[in-house]
Amino acid sequence: VSMGQDVVVALGIALVVVLVLTLALTALWPRAVRIDRAHLAVLAARRTLEAQLDRRAAATRSLVATGVLDPSAAVLLADVAHRAADGAVEPVVDDGLDGPRPGGDDAPTGASRTLTESELSRTLRAVLDTEVRDDLAADPRSRAALGELDSAWYRVEVARRFHDTRVVQARQARAGWAARTFHLAGRAPVPRTADMDTDHVEGAGA
Repeated sequence: VSMGQDVVVALGIALVVVLVLTLALTALWPRAVRIDRAHLAVLAARRTLEAQLDRRAAATRSLVATGVLDPSAAVLLADVAHRAADGAVEPVVDDGLDGPRPGGDDAPTGASRTLTESELSRTLRAVLDTEVRDDLAADPRSRAALGELDSAWYRVEVARRFHDTRVVQARQARAGWAARTFHLAGRAPVPRTADMDTDHVEGAGA
């Protein structure tokens, strides 16, 4: 009889454990899914940012190709835009969320691309002052190219802000005690914001 009671007690304990685990899984699964979706949202926003940065570099080169800019300014812009285009193979944010870099640890990091894109922003602001912008806007050879650059640059700003908002949301999803205790984010690294200078010139619109 004692053995039978022990079996019943053991089965009861096992049933309680299974019930607790089921309830825990039911409660934690939606949170894990939310974190995974937040990571995917960051990556989608990052692809958008990369595309807009590529578009801005191309628009800068198109403006240079009009031949309207001062030769020294044209050479300066062409150099930075060319380096920005070459750096497009590198990640915008090197936090590991995109997965292993092609080429492993010896591959270039996103730091140099961040610096180059920031340099392009600063160079554009320095070259395209109010007087130069007025001249470019008045010249039919460069008017459309300037408008395309303004549009691309504005979209870069919007894309970066949207990306960083997604990063904040992903961090918030990972921040709860349950997410940390039960490692609901798995091995996914904590996403980082796009730390680069994308400020647009004052008064230029999309």
